[in-house]
Amino acid sequence: MKLYFVTSSENKIDEVAAYFAGKGEADNARLTFCPVRHDVQEIMHPELEAVVRSKALEAYKYLRQPCVVEHGGLFFEGLRELPGPLGKIIWNAVGERMCAFLREGDSRQAVARAILGYCDGKQITLYRGETRGEVARVARGDYNRHNWDPIFIPEGSDMTYGEMGAEGKQLTSPMLRAWESFLTTEFPTGATATWKRA
Repeated sequence: MKLYFVTSSENKIDEVAAYFAGKGEADNARLTFCPVRHDVQEIMHPELEAVVRSKALEAYKYLRQPCVVEHGGLFFEGLRELPGPLGKIIWNAVGERMCAFLREGDSRQAVARAILGYCDGKQITLYRGETRGEVARVARGDYNRHNWDPIFIPEGSDMTYGEMGAEGKQLTSPMLRAWESFLTTEFPTGATATWKRA
């Protein structure tokens, strides 16, 4: 079975491809995941679930095939869970100054959340992944992957995702946790899978 991952983000494609490569490749794979590079329209909405449902429906309309989309966000406790799913817009506007949104005395606790939306043409099913941590006082590390990687420090680490590199981030990535949830729920008998690099 082919399952299409629809995204315009090369960083997401690389992260998921590395995840599947780490699982090993099976000659008799029941699933072949194929990236489809397409910029799916994102609604501006404060609820992550609503954004993912909309993206999944749009992706299915585009492909007319079972497909998966992903959207995530960084939820600051000290800002009533903002920027949340609007993080990309805010990051593009203010960049690393996002750290300064929190004043002295504000909680720096944050949750990185990702949701996969799987649409088979009949229904949309959501799969969640999350990682708790905190917002760094200043941005540190690589800016070339996900927009807020340089400001998020996952629990149990003193490094931001931006400092960890791809392999380090894989251990706590909310997106990869959502993929795990998807695979174990949709294919509970332990489906083998491969990733087709397009």
